[in-house]
This record gives sequence, C-alpha cells and structure tokens, in this order.
Amino acid sequence: MRTISSLFMIFCLALPLAACGAAAVTADSPAEAFKRISAADLNAKLAAKDALFVFDDNGDERFTQGHIPTAKHLKADAVIADALPADKAAMLVFYCGSDKCTACHHAAEAAIALGYSNVWIMPDGIKGWEEQKFAVE
Repeated sequence: MRTISSLFMIFCLALPLAACGAAAVTADSPAEAFKRISAADLNAKLAAKDALFVFDDNGDERFTQGHIPTAKHLKADAVIADALPADKAAMLVFYCGSDKCTACHHAAEAAIALGYSNVWIMPDGIKGWEEQKFAVE
C-alpha cells in the first residue's frame, strides 16, 4: 500500500512538470503584457498593408539569411525608443528564431517598458514563417 501511495505522490508532483511547455498563467506568474499573433495572421496583415512595424530579434547571420518582408533587424537587448516608431500606440510585432526562443519576449517586454501599448510577438519565429512557405527577404 505504501508503494502505491508513493507512486501516486510522484505522479502528482511530476504532472505539473510535464505541462511546463504550455506556458500557463498561474497565481504565481503574471499574465503577459504583450499579445501573440500567428505567422498566418501576420502574413495576412502584411498582405493587406496594415499599419504595423515588424522587428526581427535574431542574430546578424540569421537576419541576412532571410527575414520577414519589411522587418527591421533589432536585437532584443537593443530595444530603445530611438529604434521604435514615435507613435506609442503603433502595432509592433517582434519575432525571433522559433517557438523555442524567447528573444522576442524580451524585446516585447522592453517596448512595453518604454510605454508602447500595442505590442505583439510572433512565437512561430522565422522557422515557423518559412515552414509555412511565406515570403522572405
């Protein structure tokens, strides 16, 4: 009986660890201040010529290899007011390598800290963008 009880306790303790990748918001973690946009939705907005600014947070080599059309290269640790549009209500979209990378999260948080209110990330990253066969420059 003690073995079953021990196994049950291990299962209960391990279960939350299996869900770590789900990025759930708990009472201990604040909600993200930025919003999320899919590669498909961003592609549609770009095709419609919606007013928005796209920022690639990848390294120099990856940016040169290919990036989303109109994207400005801006590393996450270089997000300053001079690198962003003057309109703090403008739609800003940050992306990095893939859904495993968090550079775009840090860049978005930096923009929010500077007072921008319409901040988005594209968690698919350039990898997800290219997998969907969207255009790159």
